[in-house]
Amino acid sequence: MTAIDDADHRAAADDTVRRDASRATWVTVALRLFPAAWRDRFGEEFGALLDETPSSPGVLFDVIVAAVDAHLHPTGPRRRWPLMIERLRISELVVFASWVVFVVAGLAFQRMTEGPPFSIVASTVPAIGGAYAAIVAGALISLLAVVVAGVPIALAILRTAVERRRWRQVGLLAVPPVSFAIWVGLTAVLLSLGDPPSGGPGRIVAFLAWVGVFVAAAIASTVAVSAAALDAEVDGSLYRRAARPAMVTAIAMTVVVLGVVAWGVGVALVSPPDFWSFEGILSSSTPLTWLGIVIVMAGATVVAARAAARTRQDVAA
Repeated sequence: MTAIDDADHRAAADDTVRRDASRATWVTVALRLFPAAWRDRFGEEFGALLDETPSSPGVLFDVIVAAVDAHLHPTGPRRRWPLMIERLRISELVVFASWVVFVVAGLAFQRMTEGPPFSIVASTVPAIGGAYAAIVAGALISLLAVVVAGVPIALAILRTAVERRRWRQVGLLAVPPVSFAIWVGLTAVLLSLGDPPSGGPGRIVAFLAWVGVFVAAAIASTVAVSAAALDAEVDGSLYRRAARPAMVTAIAMTVVVLGVVAWGVGVALVSPPDFWSFEGILSSSTPLTWLGIVIVMAGATVVAARAAARTRQDVAA
């Protein structure tokens, strides 16, 4: 190596150090999600793309899906860079991911309100009972809308994967039913053991295990389905048809959030001792638990609504 080559090499190394030092933390972490061999080959170009891209929930979700795809296909991108994914497809995936987060918060609300004293209040005060009924109705409608939007796309991906013998893709689509079966099995086991004493460590461990497995299953399912969609060649009309159910999902989520808010305000007005108590998750403060659930649900709903609105705009364009 000549002195000139050595100087050029040092200059390039210095540029890399300066770039890495000035790079946003989230970009550095995002690049670490990819395999080392993939980073050596594509990391510089992909990092430069991320440097120019403002962080957002949709972008972060997109990067995670791309990282899973990179581990499955380490030789290089199967299609285009992940941030070049069709807007319609990624918007609908964001709606689905937001709905999963929403469901997790909904499970916490259901657990808090399923027994006395709140079940008694709901049965004796029509307004609170009506708010709870609206919550249940909105949850069921959102679930139905997600199924209507997602099942045709999943079946199309599965059919194409089987025809082309892309067994890894089939494996990704198997993650949601397998994860759900594991969670249902755990639920059955916990129910067979009976209800642990109130306030005891057994109840806390059981609840954390139940919610933890659901959260892990939800995250794994969302990422797996999204990675399968990234590598799939699906008729674009299926994504266009899913735009309306995506909007219905966001509207139903909004109804549920309003119902949860109305429920909390109603209980606080008609039964203050029950509201200002410690009947929350794991015997925590009831108002703080309720407020936390509202915040998580509202945040997920806002993200879903924005993504659903983008799907309508893209379909209309």
